[in-house]
Amino acid sequence: MPVIQISTILVLLAIFKQDMRSRAVYWYWFPILTILFLVQGIKQKPFPEILATSAMNIGFVLLQLLLISVYFSIKNKRAVNITHSLLGWGDILFLLCIATYLSTINYILFYILSLVIVIIMTGIYLLFHKKAEQIPLAGLQAMIFIVCLILDWLSPRIDLIHDDWLTPYLL
Repeated sequence: MPVIQISTILVLLAIFKQDMRSRAVYWYWFPILTILFLVQGIKQKPFPEILATSAMNIGFVLLQLLLISVYFSIKNKRAVNITHSLLGWGDILFLLCIATYLSTINYILFYILSLVIVIIMTGIYLLFHKKAEQIPLAGLQAMIFIVCLILDWLSPRIDLIHDDWLTPYLL
């Protein structure tokens, strides 16, 4: 594995470890991770295409955050800042980081599947511990993303940077 790929795995592991341990992640991991993703992406597609895809993915995340904020504001009958108690900045920054690497369909697929996996894992945890804690979303998604990256790097059929490999499955 090249240095960039190993570095990416190490940064994702650091995010996982910190989020699991303290439910907080040092901010500097996110720009490092974004740079590593951009370096890997530039090797596989032109930078303007990366910018366009990243913009669509970030737009998707921002729309989700807006809808969640509006929902909880209506539900609570007052303006709610979701970053105060519902979603951590590390979770948001992680989603923005991977937005620079994944193609749009891969991004939406990862976003949905990782949330489902985290919900299932949390449900199983609560069955045995009965203690509700904050969910280390960024950390768990980082671990899931490590698995996705390794599959991408080892399998010629999977390509997280392009959507072409998914089209036959979606049509």
